[in-house]
Amino acid sequence: MSKPVLAMGLLATMAGAWYWALLPAAPRPGPPGRTRAAVPPRVVLSVPAVRLEQLAVRQGGHQVPAGARNPFSSSPSASTATIAGGSSRAAGPVVPTPAAAPAAPEWPRLTLIGLAEAREGDGLVRTAVVSGPHGVVHARAGDLIERVYRVERIGGDGVDLQLVPEGRTVRLALRP
Repeated sequence: MSKPVLAMGLLATMAGAWYWALLPAAPRPGPPGRTRAAVPPRVVLSVPAVRLEQLAVRQGGHQVPAGARNPFSSSPSASTATIAGGSSRAAGPVVPTPAAAPAAPEWPRLTLIGLAEAREGDGLVRTAVVSGPHGVVHARAGDLIERVYRVERIGGDGVDLQLVPEGRTVRLALRP
């Protein structure tokens, strides 16, 4: 058998298999002695109506215990207990909190996800693969990442970055 005839035969077989694989599945007939039971139609459930004003007010509101943690509170310590009706009562003596210091700026978080090495000229050049909030960055020594961090040194086990606005050094270690 010649190669062109064999190739045409394989091509026809592949096309037939592809066509057969894409056919919709047909229901198989059951045994002739049995009849299929009628499938009841799907029950369509209606979506319940939510009345937010009724959720806020409950009969006989409850008081939150004094030591309970409120995950929705902005303060770390709960000095008031809330009743479901919406009012607040003091849970104990009210202690004035000191004035909050201005919050330190929050810099983008970076993760070292890899190191790459390449021979260029006479030496070895390393590239750090860093993941940040805006995606993955490939950086070499001297590059600026996220407009805040400058790559100072790339070692075999991590990267030293300088946080430019503060002038401090941050070390990103390569995970084992």
